[in-house]
Amino acid sequence: MLKKIQIILFVIVLSVVSFKPSFAATDSQIQAGNKLRTLKILAGYEDGSLRLDNHITRAEIATILVRVLGYENTIIVGMEEQKFKDVKDSHWASSNIKKAAKLGLITGYPDGSFKPNQDITYAEITAMMVRITKQDKNLEGVWPYNYINKGRQLGIVQEENINFNQKVTRGTVAELLWNTLLVKIK
Repeated sequence: MLKKIQIILFVIVLSVVSFKPSFAATDSQIQAGNKLRTLKILAGYEDGSLRLDNHITRAEIATILVRVLGYENTIIVGMEEQKFKDVKDSHWASSNIKKAAKLGLITGYPDGSFKPNQDITYAEITAMMVRITKQDKNLEGVWPYNYINKGRQLGIVQEENINFNQKVTRGTVAELLWNTLLVKIK
């Protein structure tokens, strides 16, 4: 009896230890990330890695959006009016958050916050990518389906089964951003 219990415990411990949630970047995400790094849109970390399996924050995506549009070293008229109660001027991404908000690519919350360290969801990043294409006018349907459907129509979203509330990784963002760059603007 003791031997059976030990075997069962061993199997349980082995299963728990060997189980890791899978956020590993796909080949297409790695390719997109490398292309975006070459274009200096996606920056790597100090060790040279892109960490495509890490989640991405609202501050990071605001910076990437500003960079992809070429506004990183530009002052945008009215950006100083973009104030968020949780983003101090000393925040590393303050300027890019204000620019992205002024450009209408990303918004704050009704309580006046931006939540710069909050991870973004698939629905949020898809909406941002559709906004970059400037094809977000007169969308039909309700949030987030209106943006997801438009993203599919444009070729940005290529996955069929999507959990809209799922936090996205840097790899997912790289792939969606690359798809967005390939969209033919009408």
